[in-house]
Amino acid sequence: MHGKRRNWRSLENTAKIFPATSGKKDERVFRISCQMKEMVDQEKLQKALDLCVKDYSLFLCVLRVGLFWNYLEESHLRPVVKEESRPPCSQIYFRDQKNLLFEVTYYKKRINFETYHALTDGTGAMQFVKTLVFYYLKEMHPERIQGSVQQVQFDATEAELSEDSFEKYYSDAGKNEKIPKYKAHQLRYRKTEYHTIHLTEGILSVQEILKAAKSYGTTLSVYLTAVYLCAIGKEMSERQKRKPVALMIPVNLRNFFPSESVRNFFGWIDIGYNFSTQSNELEDVIAFTARFFKEELTPERIAARMNGFMRMEKNPLMRILPLPVKLWGMQLGAMVSSANGTAVFSNIGKIVMPEECREYIDWFDFYTTTPKMEICACSFEDNLTVSFTSCYVESTIEKNFFRMLTEQGMEVRIISWNAEKGGQQDAILQKMQGVD
Repeated sequence: MHGKRRNWRSLENTAKIFPATSGKKDERVFRISCQMKEMVDQEKLQKALDLCVKDYSLFLCVLRVGLFWNYLEESHLRPVVKEESRPPCSQIYFRDQKNLLFEVTYYKKRINFETYHALTDGTGAMQFVKTLVFYYLKEMHPERIQGSVQQVQFDATEAELSEDSFEKYYSDAGKNEKIPKYKAHQLRYRKTEYHTIHLTEGILSVQEILKAAKSYGTTLSVYLTAVYLCAIGKEMSERQKRKPVALMIPVNLRNFFPSESVRNFFGWIDIGYNFSTQSNELEDVIAFTARFFKEELTPERIAARMNGFMRMEKNPLMRILPLPVKLWGMQLGAMVSSANGTAVFSNIGKIVMPEECREYIDWFDFYTTTPKMEICACSFEDNLTVSFTSCYVESTIEKNFFRMLTEQGMEVRIISWNAEKGGQQDAILQKMQGVD
């Protein structure tokens, strides 16, 4: 993992848009946290971080402005663990400043990893976090944690970890594939002050969710997507229902192409459901969602989407345009595409840690900044964490979502986030059979 490498690298296809579109409305930052069962020791966490960055040295870089594209440059900066003191997902990338694009903080029993999205995606960040937590527990409990860190890492060389998989798997296939687009319903609620994120989190039993999904003959992801669609649909007037609810769903491309890169390698699908012409019943929304996933989550359809975005990047005219013009074009494109989606649902799936580590961990969670509304989900053991972030003051959709689950007999533990001391947060679990 520690061979010689170039001192700079270009941004991947999906990462190129983040410097163009990040700002006060969306800093393009996401967080993965690990809630421990004991108070975090700062000194030992720093030792663990020092070990972790040796394994993921490609994260030690700064974002620079080039003539044609932004790029990442190797840096001699090193991350320092600090106690959490800012609101979650605060700004990390500062234009024209040489600073690392991630940070590690802690508060009481929680370890936080936050990163600017141009550095990595959810899968790459989770690899880093799992390694960090493993090293930390090995520092804290050397007598109990005796296995190798390779248990939680990709079996990959540094070259494989730093591979640009978009470049590797780009082809000219899929030109004639028609990708669905929507003029989607847009949420209209009061915005939060200073564009701060509104965070609502719930923890559910994985077994209970799977039981409910199986009762409808479907998967956990399809079930939650359908509940999300219905939670939004419940708030729409008959006039608003003329436009479909469209969810953007990020897709881990490593599930379709053999890659162990920890750089950005994701795409997405967009599912649209029209409540004015289609049934409002959850059972029917689930059936529609299941069919859509089956049709769209295929190697051919996913490749067509990926290759379409790559063709835009490789257009000869696009390549020779100076960066300011490209940034303007990407900003305009982002504004146009914003009308195609209502909200986002990102699920990074099941997180697995070695058996000797599990007794020290309560749960993981994952969430991100957003100019609209987004659900992020992940699971550890029997804890499925569902995190809503939005730019809105109201919580009606979140309440609809969790109420639909409790009405089907599931227990939801709501994490109440109480801000104090300039942004430090305390997680208090409230068990609820219903959400008021």
